[in-house]
Amino acid sequence: MKELLGMERDKDIATYFGVNPQMIYNWKARGTIPLDQCVQLRFEKGVSLDWLLLGLGEGEVDEGYAYGVGDRDYTEIPVYDVEASAGNGAFFDHEQIVSHLKFRNDWLAREGLHAKDLAAIRVAGDSMDGSLSDGDTVLINRARTTPDGVFAIRVGDSLRIKRLQKMTDGSLRVSSDNEIYAPEVIARENLDQVDIIGHCHWRSGRVF
Repeated sequence: MKELLGMERDKDIATYFGVNPQMIYNWKARGTIPLDQCVQLRFEKGVSLDWLLLGLGEGEVDEGYAYGVGDRDYTEIPVYDVEASAGNGAFFDHEQIVSHLKFRNDWLAREGLHAKDLAAIRVAGDSMDGSLSDGDTVLINRARTTPDGVFAIRVGDSLRIKRLQKMTDGSLRVSSDNEIYAPEVIARENLDQVDIIGHCHWRSGRVF
């Protein structure tokens, strides 16, 4: 990243991505690949992900993905520091924006999405294996809150991503794509205990 952006300090990298410098330290200490930021650079700079992630090649521009357009053609969507559990649920105290993902405006228009309704969060756990994996980033459309489909939901202090199905008796079936997790059925009279935050519209997954 430093070589690509012509920077020398971790602080400069943090400023570029709009994150706290502590996050750069955490990436290094944990051996974490910041996938969202790599994808951002891939679109902004047209650089090969093979070079950026794996060190293969010489960092040549991938002309097939270098759009050559300015920031006015993109919309930044915030990525929050909360993790939506694809298992037993993850607790959180606040929602802090840690980075942004850039999406082309023409793609958002084709998908019928509006920036004011969108937020990105990370997946934690394995209950949605087959559709979503631990560490994936998902784009949540908060304008769509009516099942059926895969949604981010809040149950008490637990934020989850689950497959929802509205049943004929008015109850809500909450299931996982990983078959080792049993589905739950929430009775109609208890639906006020579940807050459907939004539909999972798009995902960004691990390269390897």
